[in-house]
Amino acid sequence: MDLVGVIYMEYRNLGGTNIKVSVLCLGTWEFAQNVSWGPGDLRRYREVIDYALDMGINFIDTAEGYGKSEEILGELLEGRRDDVVLATKMSRVRSGFGYENMRKSLERSLNRLKTDFIDLYQIHWPKIRGHWSGGERGMEAEDYEDIYDSLRRFKDEGLIGAGGVSNFRLHHLRNFRDEAFNLIVTDQIPLNLLWREYDKPEMLEFCRERGLRYLAYSSLAQGLLTGRYSRESSLTEIQRVNVLFNEPIYSRAMKVLDVVKEVAAEVDATPSQVALRWVLSHDLVVSAIVGTRNPDHLRENIEAVDLKLSRDQLDRLDEASSEFWKPMPSGVELWLHDNTRENLRRMGIQTDKGYEA
Repeated sequence: MDLVGVIYMEYRNLGGTNIKVSVLCLGTWEFAQNVSWGPGDLRRYREVIDYALDMGINFIDTAEGYGKSEEILGELLEGRRDDVVLATKMSRVRSGFGYENMRKSLERSLNRLKTDFIDLYQIHWPKIRGHWSGGERGMEAEDYEDIYDSLRRFKDEGLIGAGGVSNFRLHHLRNFRDEAFNLIVTDQIPLNLLWREYDKPEMLEFCRERGLRYLAYSSLAQGLLTGRYSRESSLTEIQRVNVLFNEPIYSRAMKVLDVVKEVAAEVDATPSQVALRWVLSHDLVVSAIVGTRNPDHLRENIEAVDLKLSRDQLDRLDEASSEFWKPMPSGVELWLHDNTRENLRRMGIQTDKGYEA
């Protein structure tokens, strides 16, 4: 593979820890080899991993819920584990967050990843009433205590470096005791120019006061902000259940993309790079997760790290983004399960089933 050319990479501390991570994190959901992303090629995955490490990305995120992703990553990182800050996520919550349950999930991940240590161990989803993440009753007080206690014990046992959560909203975070945030250092959340549910003043203030930082996923809105998709495009299964790819929201999103393209033309960059640079400019973002099976797309993302946007350009992007986001109902989720559809309907937003070629 041609690696000609010097690429700049930036590193930030993972929350309040001394763990240095690249501002881009390689996401491996697309390694899942399941219906969401379709079949993959192990040789291609290896190329992506090798290229990421060679270009200075030292941070990789996966999850036990990402199909075969952990197994594939374990195989591809053999002999290179020490080069990587490795993050994974526990997802099986129906039996609760007690130590024994969480320990079983952690051990399964350690085995699949062929390692004895996880740098960042995260809770993938809170229990949400009536939601596919599990839990008929939603989160209860004991769940927060169990999460903190289990993560603390894992760290004391030398199994993890730090703890994190994912998709936890403000009302969830408020239920943790304050000292929990000495251990829980990140919240992995969707954040992009089209999705700002977690970018609200009260949430931001809470996180800043406790040193909690964001790992931003869906930074390119599942590819929508790349400018590569049109109404005639064939979508993956995961895109078809994404709110943003459904009308009437999709047409409104295109207006934001127009501004992204304008700024991209001004700075001789791609829409992807501009959209990603906006995310990296957020003061709470420690790293933005980018997922791809294509080394060329990865290089495009990496080049965004050194992209300079003026205050005026950032303000124009923010204004377009804010106008798009204003009508969106509070508490809406990115994925179109039944609860989200009902939430949108109550706000007068009807969604179809997405579009396909």
